[in-house]
Amino acid sequence: MDRRQRKTRKAIYGAFEELMAQQHYSAVTVAQIIERADVGRSTFYAHFETKDDLLSEICSEMFDHIFEGVNEYCVTHANLATESIEGKLAHLLYHLRDTHSGVCGKLVREGEPIFTRYFEQQLATLFAKSGPAAPAGMPVDLMCVLRVSAFSHTVTWWFDNGAQATPEQVAAWYAQGMGL
Repeated sequence: MDRRQRKTRKAIYGAFEELMAQQHYSAVTVAQIIERADVGRSTFYAHFETKDDLLSEICSEMFDHIFEGVNEYCVTHANLATESIEGKLAHLLYHLRDTHSGVCGKLVREGEPIFTRYFEQQLATLFAKSGPAAPAGMPVDLMCVLRVSAFSHTVTWWFDNGAQATPEQVAAWYAQGMGL
């Protein structure tokens, strides 16, 4: 992408974040995003086919980064070790809280289907690669479903309680509770 395209995407992302802070995802319209971002309709559609595609792009960016590990853009948690599953979950929590003005955390709390589906698929992949084996006799996919569900509810609990505990604390509590 050239500089102009990056600037346009940044404006669209910013507009989306501002609108999401004010209303539920389902109430946000492309027309509102375009007006807030001060871009033309054709410009928006040159980057995204729908607002769902915009959300999918945000999901891809965030989760690709999270599972690659901490880098120079992780200013709130630059020293976080992400080799363990606990570290990866803490990294995810930081980004749910801090990235895109907290929009992603809000989407988890609201159970927005596009984000939730992507979120759960990424968690399932993480747990399949990094989690301990399922107890003897338990189907592996059931163990994965239980871990994903428990973590999704943990994230909701954390945000419902004002995200006061640190991401490291929440990840440690989750890991202890799940026997990881």
